[in-house]
Amino acid sequence: GGDNVEALIKKTRRLLIKAISAQEEKIAALAALADKLVSSDHYAANDIKDKKDQVLNRWKHLKEALIEKRSKLGESQTLQQFSRDADEIENWIAEKLQMAMDESYKDPANIQSKHKKHQAFEAELAANADRIQAVLAMGQNLIDKRKCAGSEDAVQARLGSIADQWEHLTTKSSEKSMKLKEANKQRTFNAAVKDIDFWLGEVESLLKSEDSGKDLASVQNLTKKHQLVEADILAHEDRVKDLNALADSLVESGQFHSGPS
Repeated sequence: GGDNVEALIKKTRRLLIKAISAQEEKIAALAALADKLVSSDHYAANDIKDKKDQVLNRWKHLKEALIEKRSKLGESQTLQQFSRDADEIENWIAEKLQMAMDESYKDPANIQSKHKKHQAFEAELAANADRIQAVLAMGQNLIDKRKCAGSEDAVQARLGSIADQWEHLTTKSSEKSMKLKEANKQRTFNAAVKDIDFWLGEVESLLKSEDSGKDLASVQNLTKKHQLVEADILAHEDRVKDLNALADSLVESGQFHSGPS
């Protein structure tokens, strides 16, 4: 797994540092001996100096190669970290996308609690937006600093894919939120229609009554009742207007489904 790769990289880097340090001491000792021989007018002083310069030059190039190798291993380690974080983010997005694409709004049962649950889901997405941006920034930084061990194009493609997946998730979540709001409106509408239907039934039965009063007292009583019914009708007028407006908005949004709430 990723942890094993990271451990191996760290071990290799430690060995490289150790190897450089060990050779550094040997080379320094060799150079000191050569200098001593040259300064004591050794008969082969010129050859010794040439040989020393040759060894130091080779060691310089070898050390540069070892340091570059160590640096590339560092890049590989950072690349591994990005790859791991990107995998984690993509798995998380895929899991959340399933929830965002769930069509629970089609069933009007418990629509209010479904709406509240989705609001919590949207808050979770918002809370993780920085995490997504951090992974995208990390990948872009690797590309900008050319620390992708030659895989810049692959990292760029991965960044594009993650950004697209994230946008798809947030779009689907917004769509679901809108549909749940509309379903909640419809539930309110259906409940209000039931109330109005019940009230209309009561008013109709009162108006159908053929009792027109037998004496003055009963006529006055009926008149009062009739005035109360008229006042009640006026009071319900605004509710009926609101219901009509709500019905129009539901029809326009294409979310209206007739049937029980």
